[in-house]
Amino acid sequence: MKLLDAIKRSLGSSSTSSSMQPPASPPAPEPAEIIIPEIVPADLMAERRNGHQPILLDCREDHEWRQVRIPGSLHIPMRQIPGRLAEIDRAADIVVVCAHGNRSYSVAGYLIENGFAARSLRGGVADWQARGGEVESDTTGAART
Repeated sequence: MKLLDAIKRSLGSSSTSSSMQPPASPPAPEPAEIIIPEIVPADLMAERRNGHQPILLDCREDHEWRQVRIPGSLHIPMRQIPGRLAEIDRAADIVVVCAHGNRSYSVAGYLIENGFAARSLRGGVADWQARGGEVESDTTGAART
C-alpha cells in the first residue's frame, strides 16, 4: 500500500482513492472577427451613377448634419442607432457615413453584428466632398459640388 501511495504522490495525488478527475473543459472559442467592408467615395459615386442607390446612413451629430451632408441621407446620430434599428431596412444595402470614416466604421460593424448588410464610407463626408461628391447644407439650402 505504501508503494501505491508513493506513486500517487509522485503523480500529484495524495489520496488513496481511485476516483478519476474529469478532464478540464477546453477554453471557449473566441468569437469570429467581423470584417467591415469599406467603400471609397469614387466607387460609391460610380454605384449611384449606375443606378444602385444604397441607403446612406449618416451617423453624425445634428450640428454636423446641418453643416454638410450627402443629399438623400438618412440621419440617425450614432448614439441613437441601437434604439432606432427598426427605422433601417434590414434588406437594404447600407453605406454608413460620418465626417472622416471612424464612427461610420464602428456603426457599420454594429449593424453587421445585428444582421444588416452595411459598409462604411472611407474618408467620410470630408473625402466625399473633396472628391467632388454632391453635398447640401441647411445654411445654403441648395446642393453644391
